Amino acid sequence: MKPMSSRVFAAALALPALAVAVVDVAVNPWFADVPVLAAVPAVAAWRLRDRASRVMAGMGAAALLAASLPPMADAPARVVVYGVDGATYDVLDGRAEELPAFAALSADGTRATLTSMEPMFSPLLWTTIASGRTPEEHGVRGFRVHSDDCRVARFWDVAEAAGRRIGLYKWLVDYPPRKVEGFWVPSWLAPAPETWPAELSAVKELELSKRMRRKRVEASHSTPELAWALVRIGVRLSTLTRAVAWSVEERLAHPDPVRANVQMQLLRGWIDRDVFITQLHTLAPDVATFTYYATDGLAHLYWDRHVAGGDEVMSAYRQADAILADIRASISEDARLIVVSDHGFKPMDGTGLAGQFAPLTERLRARIADAVGGSVDVSKVGHKLTVAVDADRLEVARALLVGLTDAQGDAFYRVEDTAGGTLGLTLADETITAERLGLDTVGGEPIKDYVALTDAYTGTHEARGVFLAAGDGVPRGGRLEALSLLDVAPTVLAAAGLPAASNMPGRAAVWPEPTRVDSHDRLVLDLEWLDGDAGVDEERLRALGYVQ
Repeated sequence: MKPMSSRVFAAALALPALAVAVVDVAVNPWFADVPVLAAVPAVAAWRLRDRASRVMAGMGAAALLAASLPPMADAPARVVVYGVDGATYDVLDGRAEELPAFAALSADGTRATLTSMEPMFSPLLWTTIASGRTPEEHGVRGFRVHSDDCRVARFWDVAEAAGRRIGLYKWLVDYPPRKVEGFWVPSWLAPAPETWPAELSAVKELELSKRMRRKRVEASHSTPELAWALVRIGVRLSTLTRAVAWSVEERLAHPDPVRANVQMQLLRGWIDRDVFITQLHTLAPDVATFTYYATDGLAHLYWDRHVAGGDEVMSAYRQADAILADIRASISEDARLIVVSDHGFKPMDGTGLAGQFAPLTERLRARIADAVGGSVDVSKVGHKLTVAVDADRLEVARALLVGLTDAQGDAFYRVEDTAGGTLGLTLADETITAERLGLDTVGGEPIKDYVALTDAYTGTHEARGVFLAAGDGVPRGGRLEALSLLDVAPTVLAAAGLPAASNMPGRAAVWPEPTRVDSHDRLVLDLEWLDGDAGVDEERLRALGYVQ
């Protein structure tokens, strides 16, 4: 190769490497996380004959290698709570080679089964976990709720009132956010991109704009601007590389919907991991949370494939494991780490005709609203429906639902009381066929408005969730008796050295409790929220199958 062409080639390799190094040093110290890329200019430097070209390529390789060294200082977080939605020991146990971080955490710390409650849907459960109070007390009963609908303090409110910095990343229910000494990024229910601080809104803008699904929507940033905004708040080179690779595959190979869904959820997970780890270091919360949802979303759709040896669900668990490893590597050994799930998972109840149906929500919701007025929320998990209405209209709703009969005059729903003043519904006759859908009725209306045939959802929630703890004061290899969701908030507060309240029915596990105070409820009276749009992300609710 002639000297001039050799130098052009070397520059073409060295300049991007130097640019990556500059971004890493000046903007995002976690950016250059693919050190193997340094091999390309390094090999070129060895093979090129022209000395100037060798120096140029060598400088690029050296800069990229130097930038790839991770920051050495531990994040100052004293307590980190890692929520893994729907995680179950049925998947975690016995896979030490595939899920090494979970296996190490179980060996290094203490574990227990975390017993969930009915109705088993996530906003109610995660709010119960965070507050240590029953759904009747905290008031979060459906999906169409906001942060300020919670009537009691959650553990981060207590920590903040005690002068601790908090970092909240996608915990249900957490929209709209508040201005805090730390950070606050709302979960998938949020209908708008508000975050604190405001620059973190790039994460929510990407999620809400559906750019990752190639839909044309209005957004405040162009795609290059949004990519740069994400890099500035922590997104890494490896994640950008994954995004570009997926974009190429999507355009050229037209992957099937299953692969597309899995890859999209994993890409969101890497972005969330990157941003959270960066904020853990730069905004330095004392108490921080991170919640991961793909373990639930993919299990609903592909549990049958998991049972048959498919990789869709396991890909989410491997990512959850990698995120756990990153969190542990970012905090000191004496920091206290708690991993929880709101419930476990199991195959959808029923087989054959009794298993291949989905109850529908929207006509039922409208019918209840017409009859009782006020606020009505109907949501679905598996074959179960949960109906939430204003407390003073519960009996009217119950009477309506009990009175809904099929064409033969038999009750269409089984109606039961569930937590938080809600009603749980299951079909009295779960044999749903195409013939029945064409002939039967519900309260005089076509049955097809209340139930549909589907095989889309093969996994459903199960009561046995996970609890794992490690760090200062945690016995290695410990095993506890089963805990309830109500035990988590007192445990997190004890880990932070803060008192639970006497009106919290749960008990602290692992760490000793400070003397309890009477109540933390007064803390919610003067909270100030950022302006938030009304409603929730209805499209995401539909995509996850909770409503139609």
